[in-house]
Amino acid sequence: MSDAKLFRRIARMDEDFPGQLATFKPALKGLVPDDINFTEDSYDELFVLLASALYYARDAKLRKTSANKSGGNPKLVSVLMDEGVKDKDAVLAERILDRIAPYVPPKVMIATLATMHASQTPEFREYHGAIQRITADLYRIVSGFEAAEFCPKALIRWASGPNRATIQSALNGE
Repeated sequence: MSDAKLFRRIARMDEDFPGQLATFKPALKGLVPDDINFTEDSYDELFVLLASALYYARDAKLRKTSANKSGGNPKLVSVLMDEGVKDKDAVLAERILDRIAPYVPPKVMIATLATMHASQTPEFREYHGAIQRITADLYRIVSGFEAAEFCPKALIRWASGPNRATIQSALNGE
């Protein structure tokens, strides 16, 4: 077992972590490969989806332009906003992002962003606007510029830390 897999497995053994993810379990059904146990193989998808949902929850303009034909947003966004913009679930999502960020490999994350954005299934099509925003913010961060106003703090820390060079080369297709 590689060191990265070992560390991800140790992180997952945290007592609070599965309980925190249980809050979002119904909204993540069908979006994450292992939406029952949320194994370490699902961290990149979780990271993208939770960051996307935070963008939508915080940015009304993005939320409005990305709404489906009936004016609705993804189920996960509804969970994050059912008590308003300062919803405790949004705070929990930010904590989960902080928790899993060190275990999300940059190249896998970039590939996940590309795959989710290319998917035309209704479940993922709802997230296209936020995925574009994540990618744009990643470019900004690794280029030395500030991220957009509503960028989750965990994404900023993840992209501006030791992963910066790897993210930049992955974004450039190297």
